[in-house]
Amino acid sequence: MSINPEKAISYILTKSVSAYMDKDVLLLNQNTLTRDAARMLQHYEADDIVVTDEKRDPIGIVTDEDILRKVSDVTVYAEATSLKDVMSTPLIVINEKATLQDALHKMRDNSIRKLPVINKKNQVIGIIFQGTIANAIRDATATPPRLLSPPIKAILGNLGIVLQFAGVLLLVPALVAKVLAETDIATGIYLNTVLLLVIGFFLNSYGEKASLNLQQASVLVFSSLFLLTLFGTAPYLYISTPDLSTGEAFSNAFFSSAAGFTTGGISLFDEPENLPQSFTFYRSFTQLVGGMSFIYLVITAFYPESKLQSMRGFISGRTLHMRELFGTITIIFTLYIVIVALLLWVFG
Repeated sequence: MSINPEKAISYILTKSVSAYMDKDVLLLNQNTLTRDAARMLQHYEADDIVVTDEKRDPIGIVTDEDILRKVSDVTVYAEATSLKDVMSTPLIVINEKATLQDALHKMRDNSIRKLPVINKKNQVIGIIFQGTIANAIRDATATPPRLLSPPIKAILGNLGIVLQFAGVLLLVPALVAKVLAETDIATGIYLNTVLLLVIGFFLNSYGEKASLNLQQASVLVFSSLFLLTLFGTAPYLYISTPDLSTGEAFSNAFFSSAAGFTTGGISLFDEPENLPQSFTFYRSFTQLVGGMSFIYLVITAFYPESKLQSMRGFISGRTLHMRELFGTITIIFTLYIVIVALLLWVFG
């Protein structure tokens, strides 16, 4: 059992209804005959029908019990009965961004046990049931106590995704070093890649892929850049510096790695033109994928729009179409790479 049931319940109730709703919703026009509706309920193994008008806006709800009650009424000609004759109206709905706490309050105030979930276009995208919320609360309180609280698990889960994505990207300079037969540099980059993938896997397995508030997002940014910098020191340590002690070599490597991943671009090498080509490529590559833009692209690539909107204060400060913005930034990055590469090739 959870060591702090009240805290576990409070955390679950802050979750979005979209994370727990049933997405299989049967939508039928108000003029649909009840006999056809009953056939559809049986075919899709559903219990509820959300009734829509001619504009497909939700206007009511019908359950299988409503249909049976109407059909069993001897004063009603069942063959001519349509959904608008048996539906419950006005329809009580809830927005997809609302919390489970909001859903429970609305259910209690209206004495109902289910709520259709709508998006900003007033389209029904699911149904949240009182029983589903009760099961979520029960599971949260019955879960064995863990070392870390759910907010920290959310940070760890997101951090794992960032590290894994970085590990995959850094395979590019590793392959370049392999092709150029610069074994020492390739070893350092492969070591960096393996560390990122392994640590990211464990963090992602133990953590939780959940939306973040501004405080959690700030911790994510700092942790991501710190770990990327720390693991990114490995290739620098493979550059021969016989005149430096171990401590000095590590501090210089950490500083240079930080300059890359934070896009500072500062170099401690007196003669960078004498460095191995693959190492020069690695330094440039870390500056390309580093900074806030890297974390931004990872988050927008792996999260659904609904969760991105809840994190808009961290990402942009206002509501945007995140998928479109992700594509735009990716195109801009690609154009920059092509233009700069062409200029370097032309002018040497």
